[in-house]
Amino acid sequence: MNMKHSDSTTNTTPAHILVVEDDTAVRDFCIRTLRINGYQVSSAENGRVAIERLHEEQFDLVLTDLQMPEMGGISLIQELRQRDTDTDVIFFTAYGTVDTAREALRLGAFDYLSKPLSLDELEHSVRRAVEWRHIRQEKQRLSEIVALFEISQTFTSTLDTLTAVREIGQLLQRRFAPQMLSISLLHQEDSQIEALASHGIPMSPPFGYRVAINAHTNEHIEQAHLALFSIANNTTDLSHLVSIVLRTSDQPVGMIHLTRNGEQPGFTEDERKMLAICASQIATSLDNSRLYQQLKDQHLQTVSALSAAIDARDTYTRGHSEQVMRYAVRMAEVRQLSPERIENLRYGALLHDIGKIGIRDDILLKPGFLTEDERLIMEQHPRIGADILRGIKALHNITNMIEYHHERIDGKGYPLGVDGSQLSEEIRILAIADSYDAMTSDRAYRKGMPSEKAFHVLLAGRGTHWDSDMVDQFIELIQAEGPQLTLAEKRTEQTHFNQSTNASNLIALEPRD
Repeated sequence: MNMKHSDSTTNTTPAHILVVEDDTAVRDFCIRTLRINGYQVSSAENGRVAIERLHEEQFDLVLTDLQMPEMGGISLIQELRQRDTDTDVIFFTAYGTVDTAREALRLGAFDYLSKPLSLDELEHSVRRAVEWRHIRQEKQRLSEIVALFEISQTFTSTLDTLTAVREIGQLLQRRFAPQMLSISLLHQEDSQIEALASHGIPMSPPFGYRVAINAHTNEHIEQAHLALFSIANNTTDLSHLVSIVLRTSDQPVGMIHLTRNGEQPGFTEDERKMLAICASQIATSLDNSRLYQQLKDQHLQTVSALSAAIDARDTYTRGHSEQVMRYAVRMAEVRQLSPERIENLRYGALLHDIGKIGIRDDILLKPGFLTEDERLIMEQHPRIGADILRGIKALHNITNMIEYHHERIDGKGYPLGVDGSQLSEEIRILAIADSYDAMTSDRAYRKGMPSEKAFHVLLAGRGTHWDSDMVDQFIELIQAEGPQLTLAEKRTEQTHFNQSTNASNLIALEPRD
């Protein structure tokens, strides 16, 4: 029976086999047979010599006798498994028992043969071991491809930097099992390097912490990265270290740094190749996230500027939109809305009064209460605002917030009089935040009231004006965190209250609020 055909199915160099046998005749028989059939063969006369060979060379398969002087087959298999679980073992013996065979198989031996060795049995067992190794390697290569696909999917599935970094870190830990992991992002425009993620580093800085970098060369990036994460340089064996500068379009983006401890195996060449591919994907993902964040920041700055322009028309409402945004966003966080919904609410709160641009100053700034006709005009500002934003595609998700923020749970709000079933969670939050800030702020036509008075109004409007559960939750939030949420700049005296205006009147807030 010829084994050359079966070995050639691997399409690689011939399998390297180590024959461990103290009987010279048996050892020579195995060597001749295996070499004739195309294998690369080395030999050792006992387990101790075999360990020396295994330190010097990598073998695909070990054939070993169980009973040998100095070190027998069982001890050899135990040593081999501690060093390398990938090498297959076939053992043979003339004095084997069921217990010794069971112990060898328990330790991971592929097969066992009885002496005297049969040529057919030897060829068949070795061929099966080589073929199985080939199948195992093909599965491993397939898993690498799947891993690369997973990496690509993970890194392109989100533009949020925090989410992307968290997923990148988890994937690298799961796939490469480093003792320590750190990821940084380079901000070329500021000449700073930012801490994004770390694992296993005792003195790791928080997410977003930055340090200055002198130049954008690989050497300076690595030095800044190590300093950022307080990692001692040149303390890790190079075989246990991978440090890659992330690059995209030949521009540095950041760095990943992975180390393993001495008890772990070093990074293999396949792992290093995989990490190099990962680095390319990570660089693209982080660069896209950084650019997206810059775009979001510019977007928010534009919206904030527009919001400030609205508030600037009335000195009494300056800062109102930003304050409402703070209350609304924190309320949404407490209620555990998704990041995307919170982001939309942030924009909606900042722009909720944009429709006031279309209201005449003599109505908007009138120091007294409005006439019925003036009220009807003023009540159109939510609709005017929504109409303005409908032409901006990027803000289409917040038009309902703008148009409905003065609607009521009982359907008696304005401008449309829709019932509570049409009011989203974001709209209900915005309505409460807007009303609370309006009540506690000075206006041209009345003084602001203390928080306790505003709470009384909110409670009186539970289930009619505002969502009952949200009112309770909002009051608890303000009582716990009110000072931290309030704008640092003093906007109005919030200790005055027009005693001639009772809660029942204030519950029907002016449409200018």
